[in-house]
Amino acid sequence: MRKKQLIFQESSKFLNILFHNIEGLKCNFKAFSNYHLLHKADLICLAETWLKDDTQLDHLQINGYNLVHKTRSCSFVSNHLLHSQKGGGVAIYFRETIPIKKIDSWEHLNLECITFEIEKSNIVIIVCYRSPQQDKKDFVVNLIEHLKQINIEKNILLIGDFNENSLENKSKPIETKLENLGFVNMFKDIPTTNSLTSLDCVYSNFILNKVEYRDVAGTFYSFHDALICSIDIENKKKESNKEIEFNDDEKMDTDTCLQTSLSLMEISKETNKRKKNTTVKSNHIFKKIKVLTAVNTRNNLLKEKQRLFLRNYTNVRKENCIEKRRGTFSFDEQLSTIGLKKINILADGNCFFRAISHQLYRHEDDHLNIRYETINYLIQNMNDFASFIDQMYSTIENYIEQMSKDGTYADHLALSSTAVIINKNIIIHEFKKKPILIPGSDFLEHQLHLCYDPNIPHYDSVVCIDGSPAFLSSEHILFT
Repeated sequence: MRKKQLIFQESSKFLNILFHNIEGLKCNFKAFSNYHLLHKADLICLAETWLKDDTQLDHLQINGYNLVHKTRSCSFVSNHLLHSQKGGGVAIYFRETIPIKKIDSWEHLNLECITFEIEKSNIVIIVCYRSPQQDKKDFVVNLIEHLKQINIEKNILLIGDFNENSLENKSKPIETKLENLGFVNMFKDIPTTNSLTSLDCVYSNFILNKVEYRDVAGTFYSFHDALICSIDIENKKKESNKEIEFNDDEKMDTDTCLQTSLSLMEISKETNKRKKNTTVKSNHIFKKIKVLTAVNTRNNLLKEKQRLFLRNYTNVRKENCIEKRRGTFSFDEQLSTIGLKKINILADGNCFFRAISHQLYRHEDDHLNIRYETINYLIQNMNDFASFIDQMYSTIENYIEQMSKDGTYADHLALSSTAVIINKNIIIHEFKKKPILIPGSDFLEHQLHLCYDPNIPHYDSVVCIDGSPAFLSSEHILFT
């Protein structure tokens, strides 16, 4: 198992950037401030901060960073429909050692953005958010006007959530216009949300070759993943072959569903996080896992690791034990010695899938969809796993039929199949035993943690004591 390539570079020639649609800075600040990649970033760019003009910022400060933010009401003129709407807002935390110069527009453009220049590298960064209720054509016209004011010949990074899915097979007027102006989206066609849409983006007009250091990092407190990238600021390549022409009267290709006048559009007054409806079919809620399933099914190496685990699991578990300690100790104490704690999961026969749902989304609601995708994987690979079926089921068909039922307890075959479809290594903690790794990813860093009580039997979720995702290094894990 190999370690994943580090994205954030420690060299001063690189600028480390993290962008996240946080869906509420105030309500998510505790989780956000404990995010494991946070302090490795030089610039932390945020959308949908949901801050108000009178929000006190003292409790939103991060040690070593300065905060600049802009509310939605400050971004739109008073008679604009979005001016009085809740939500929106953009912000940036920048490291105190990095000098920046804020660039203000000399006219009100009805654009949710913050613009600044990194003085030592002469890079202009625009952090921007487009509400789904803002017409795309209006947004593009305003954005282009802002680019004109800045001078588009400068090296520009345009970072944000434009609510335009680059993975959809329909017109994308924002993407089309920016590409015509010489911008390239580093995260084009890469899923950036729980529903596998690509809404978040980092456009550049000076980095036109493949970016080596970039990735999408999962978060449990927002519908959006975080975008992370490291830009070589000493080797900027301005090689655009685009002939830049501004034509505000140009006919734009826009989505027909967005042609409704803003004055007629009804905007939801709810400001809660966007959560997927648990009654929706799994091909909508769990689309991300479906894609991973298709990829991993073709990965013979990973499948061989799964078969090796299934062959060795029983014997390894029998012989597994941690070093004997003096005196008595509880399972909670065993977990706390390595900085972890247990989160109780409902005991209804679905506990394993509920615990996986909690690890992925911090709620148990998607357990049926995870079970469904696990069964799909087993159906697609029946011949590979038929030999691992015990006498209780006699055939793989009987096993799949029973395992498909709500409330059926998951055994080690279901555990290993789930690990593969979610592309995560599942670490199982058990009382007086060393944590066992169930392989699902080639990267050790891809971990989910559960604890198991064989006396019930029952699975619970495991997190760090501060509530952040758990992680163990290889010396603390038993490999099968």
